[in-house]
Amino acid sequence: MLANLLSILRTLRRPQPSTLDTPRRSYTPTKSMSSHPTPWIPPELLEQVLSEVWAIPQTPYERAALFKTLCKVNRMWLGLFLRVAMRDVHIPCPLFARDLLRLLPERALSLGDADLFTAEAMALVSKLCRSMTFHIDGGASRGGGSTGEPAIKLYSQTDAAPTAISTVLYMVSTFGYLPNLRKVTLQYTDWGYDDLFDQLRLAIFPAQTTHLALHYSFSAPALVPLAVYLKTLYTRHQQAHFALPSVRHLEVAGVPAEFVADMLQICPGLETLEMANPARLYVLAPLPPSVRTVVLRVPGITLDKEHMHWWMLTAAMESKLFDPDAGGRIVVRSGTPDPVAWTETKRFCRRFGVELLYERDETAFYDP
Repeated sequence: MLANLLSILRTLRRPQPSTLDTPRRSYTPTKSMSSHPTPWIPPELLEQVLSEVWAIPQTPYERAALFKTLCKVNRMWLGLFLRVAMRDVHIPCPLFARDLLRLLPERALSLGDADLFTAEAMALVSKLCRSMTFHIDGGASRGGGSTGEPAIKLYSQTDAAPTAISTVLYMVSTFGYLPNLRKVTLQYTDWGYDDLFDQLRLAIFPAQTTHLALHYSFSAPALVPLAVYLKTLYTRHQQAHFALPSVRHLEVAGVPAEFVADMLQICPGLETLEMANPARLYVLAPLPPSVRTVVLRVPGITLDKEHMHWWMLTAAMESKLFDPDAGGRIVVRSGTPDPVAWTETKRFCRRFGVELLYERDETAFYDP
């Protein structure tokens, strides 16, 4: 799909001559014009197309290639695409983190005269940046690429990809950059679950950021059994060494319930917890009093009784998942639920003062 979109975009890359410098004249098609038409779309529509392409889930390699391609078309494309890329920043590899830091004011001044890319991007990133996504690929850090033997990286003090998280967030937090940054996403691929806590990746976190997303996925089917085994081995961190008081919305995917419980411990102001393919909710009980909404995402499938069973809501409610006096609500986003199982579950939740809501979500869950 991404390759097809790039092919279409390349047909639109030829810039149009300005009509301001030429007299108005009647249009008479010629043989050369009819055989080689020059496509054109308004800049506003082109920016929307670029925004849609940039939002498509991609691997770090695909996103880096897309970035380089779209920046080399022409100056108009550069200006339009940078508005999109600087609004929702992706860091697919450590080199992109270095380039992002070049755009910060003090670093940019120390580098002297800026090239076209730096000048355009520096003017946009501080004003527009609303989200930042870090891609931490264990396979790429091993240097094996797609031909390497699949494996899960458990631990590293020196890996450049996760180190980039700490470096960029430190600069943003310490110097007050990116005042409109509201969401930070970490996408770990082929990594274990302890790096975030053991290496204190989020110890310095921007005060203006209220949404945090943590996604863990595995690139090869052969790694899935090992990933399941690692979930069973995960051990709770009894003492938190840092806190994220500004986070109000936490989104997690591909992690064990104990990992979620550790995150709840360091987010004292959390209001909404969103989990993909949840299980064993009793591990989270009781939730912090500030949490009033839990979102359970099971996208792209019909929700049957077996899926609901893995939530273990009975044990969770009996362990006072929500504050009995304040109550709460559970929002389920999935395909069509089994009507009998849904009615029973909704009636059960109501006994504990918890509202159960349904929102249709037919999108497929993406694992890069």
